[in-house]
Order: sequence, then structure tokens, then C-alpha cells
Amino acid sequence: MIPAKLIKDLEKKGFGLEIPGYASDEEEIIDILKTKSQRIYLAIPLLLQQNIDYRRITSKLNAKLKKEFNKIIIIADKIFKSEGLDNKHLKEIIRKYKLKAEITKNEYEYYHESFKESKKAKKPEETLLEEQIKTRSKLDTNKALSNIFSPGKIRIMEKIFNHEQLTNTELKYYYKSIRPLILSILNESLQKYVRIIESIKKYHL
Repeated sequence: MIPAKLIKDLEKKGFGLEIPGYASDEEEIIDILKTKSQRIYLAIPLLLQQNIDYRRITSKLNAKLKKEFNKIIIIADKIFKSEGLDNKHLKEIIRKYKLKAEITKNEYEYYHESFKESKKAKKPEETLLEEQIKTRSKLDTNKALSNIFSPGKIRIMEKIFNHEQLTNTELKYYYKSIRPLILSILNESLQKYVRIIESIKKYHL
């Protein structure tokens, strides 16, 4: 592995290295937790500003790391509330999985100060680029959804994504017509199968 300080120094001198990024926030959080570094853990609240798949993350953690992650979620929830940021997604995770942790004043302040410093350090152009990426990602997601799901199904999925209560009719429709499609999309064997088809189709067209 290339030392981080070497990469940083080379970039200052104009030599850029193409380092692959993470495909998801979940993967990044898992790797951060596996460093077992309290200093790096401070970055997790920044990633928790987005909706995350709690079960996907915790399925890759041992009991000790899961406990650490639960504590950070509760700390992040308090930070977001203090900063006036949206914390509905964290509240839902805490409620759904009955998360509990004892947080000392020093622990909270340690994370809170780091969070505020990180937000200050973000350059305006980086913030603009991030917003552009989010907008583009949302457009791409909406286009992909429209290729698979009907407008009615998409509306129900948006309600779930935004933690809105479904009516009994919507709930029945979700389990009957939407969930089977979602499970098929998430099926790893199916994903591998369509990747193979996509990779070899050019030889038969």
C-alpha cells in the first residue's frame, strides 16, 4: 500500500495518482471502523449525514465494532440535532434497532468539535462540486428507477425512503408488487449474470 503522506506530497508537486474511490458510504464506514482508530472514527458522523444501510454495515462487523458504531450513531444524532441538521434517518435507525450507549460529555465534545472543524475546512468549490455530484446521482437514480418501476411504485418507495407512513393498501402493494422486484435487483447471482451479458453482448450484435 502506498503511504498516505507520499501520495499527499506527490500531489502537491503536481503528480496525481488515480486512487479508486468507494462505491458506497457503507463500504467506507466499514473500512473506517476496521482501522480501530479513534482518530479516524471522527469522520463517520460526516458520512452519516446521508441515509445509510445499517444492516449492511453491521453484518460486516464483529460485536465490538458494532458496539462502537452504535455509539457513534447516537453521538452523530445529538450533533445533528445541535447543529440543526436533518437527523430523521438516524432517529429511525436508533428506534428500529433499539440502539443504546453511554456517552460521556468528553466523548460528545470530542466528536462535535471535530465535526464543526471538518465542516469549516470544506472549501466552497468542493461543496459546489459535491452538490453537483448529488444532483447528477439523483437524476441517474430516477432514470434507472423509471426503467424498472412504474410511477406508482416509485411514489411508494419515495415515501419509505423519506420515512413516511404507508397506508395499509400501500403496504400490501409494496409486499406484493415492489419487494419481489427489489429482492431480484439485490440478488448477487442475478447481478453477476447481467454483468456477463452486458460484457459479451458486443460480440453478438
